[in-house]
Parts: sequence; C-alpha cells; structure tokens
Amino acid sequence: MSDNKQELDSVNFGGEQYLIENLTPRVLEHLNLLVKLQGAIAELAFDLKIKQSAQLHISEEVKTFIKEDKIKPIPQEKNDG
Repeated sequence: MSDNKQELDSVNFGGEQYLIENLTPRVLEHLNLLVKLQGAIAELAFDLKIKQSAQLHISEEVKTFIKEDKIKPIPQEKNDG
C-alpha cells in the first residue's frame, strides 16, 4: 500500500529554495507558524466578506423599511451665507 502523504524535500522562501534537511528547528518552527498564519488570515478574509455582505443586505433592508414605513428625514437647514 502506498503512502498518500507527500514529503517536501525543499521550501521556497523569499525567492530562494532551501533544502528541508538544512533548516534548523527554529526556522522550521517559524515556517510552520507562517503557514498557519496564512491559513488564519484566509479564514479572516472569508469571514470579513461574509460580514460585509450581511452589512450591505441589512443596510438595504433598513432603506426599504424606512420607505415602507413612510418615515421622513429631518429637513436640512439651508445656509445662505
């Protein structure tokens, strides 16, 4: 039976390719942290898109409700000078 896990033998960082076997534990740890942070940022970006979409939808509903309920805005004062 073959193992479906792909082992990386090198990593690209800052435009340079590095062999995994040459990396120190602290470098490996921080590279793993970067990968996790990138995933977390992607999740946050997704959540932001959802919340922005909800915000737009609710804002449109408020406009509709104001119109349906015939609520008049406060008249603005004119400054003549």
